[in-house]
Amino acid sequence: MEIEGTGEFPPQDAVWNTATKYRINLTYPKDITMTIAGGYPEIKSGTKWIGTDGWVWVDRGGFDASTAEWKTMKELPEDLRKVKLYQSDNHYRNFLDCVKSRKPTITPVETAHHSAIPGHLGLISMLVGRKIKWDANKEKIIGDKEAAKLLTRDYRRPWHLA
Repeated sequence: MEIEGTGEFPPQDAVWNTATKYRINLTYPKDITMTIAGGYPEIKSGTKWIGTDGWVWVDRGGFDASTAEWKTMKELPEDLRKVKLYQSDNHYRNFLDCVKSRKPTITPVETAHHSAIPGHLGLISMLVGRKIKWDANKEKIIGDKEAAKLLTRDYRRPWHLA
């Protein structure tokens, strides 16, 4: 997978160091692409999934779709669900309930980890100023020692990663 990110950062002496405008382009195997962007007036916040049959966009307060019929659905009909998850209206409550019941949460830690990777890699690409290559199986940046160093930081002694 390849990741290329560009961004505008505040001056070095600013109170914050987060990019105020950014665009991250990710290329997956089979030329599947994804863009993460923010700070542009023409780009809505939220998440947009684009597939072979159209697209769906959501955020905490809105929903839009390329197909008019999809816009009228309150939820995806059971026969169209490819992944069967149980219902959870509150992730915090779900976590606490699962601590008690020992059931898996609706959002396992592995899902969170893999969901965060594209953003982290995009930031690394922005910081080094070039495209980077990612080996998803080994979870390593390939062929760029400077970028790979940004995947972690030095631990405070005596701590270390085993």
